[in-house]
Amino acid sequence: MLRKNFGVALALLFVAILSSAAFADVKTLDDLKTAKIGVQAGASCEMLLRDFTSGTSADILTYENIADIVNALKDGSIDAAVMDDSPARYFAAGDEKLRILPEALQTSYYAIAFRRGDSLRARVNKALDDLKADGTLTAILARHIDETPSNTKIDYNKRDDNRKLWVGCAASFPPYELRTENGFFGIDIELCAEIAKKLDMELVIADYRFDALVDALLLGKIDMICSGFTINSERELILDFSQPYDLNRDVVMVRAE
Repeated sequence: MLRKNFGVALALLFVAILSSAAFADVKTLDDLKTAKIGVQAGASCEMLLRDFTSGTSADILTYENIADIVNALKDGSIDAAVMDDSPARYFAAGDEKLRILPEALQTSYYAIAFRRGDSLRARVNKALDDLKADGTLTAILARHIDETPSNTKIDYNKRDDNRKLWVGCAASFPPYELRTENGFFGIDIELCAEIAKKLDMELVIADYRFDALVDALLLGKIDMICSGFTINSERELILDFSQPYDLNRDVVMVRAE
């Protein structure tokens, strides 16, 4: 019996050694080229990551939302996660198991997306100008540095008529948008609520998978996309964008050990 138990223990130890050896030790951006990496499907950082690791042995796995990527990283299913800086900091805050590499893959800008030629873009840009000038945008961004999105009560500017502003988002991207049992919260939700007031419209949030947002916009199911949506050359071929409202860095998150 002792010999049998020793054999089982030895086999488990051997498996553990093999498993640990399979993990890529990601300390620099170049280490991604031999790693298993998680990224949100349809995000601009997915396209960036595929270009960066093209022709290498990197294994890229796509997930529907950021929380799933973080859980996969923590349980060892992936070696690293590539995502936008703000949600990375949101999940890494106070979690000793996670850290963010200091070097970013890319710096970009968040903006609101519209169908090509839509006159709504000019009206939203005017609203953004006003919200920047009176300090509202700065206050929204600053508030979410220290608070969780659910701490803010949002006025959707409810109306009885059909003047509604349909905004598409993927509400699993804190601190920009998050859906809880109490409703939608986050930077983008608050920003769009303020824009809706400026346009004298009621805000309606439509929650989609991130990789389904562009199709929803092009099919006319929503009026615009505001969902931590970055400007890039591929998207500019088919969409119009508002002026930027926030800066973004695409970063790499790894396990702290």
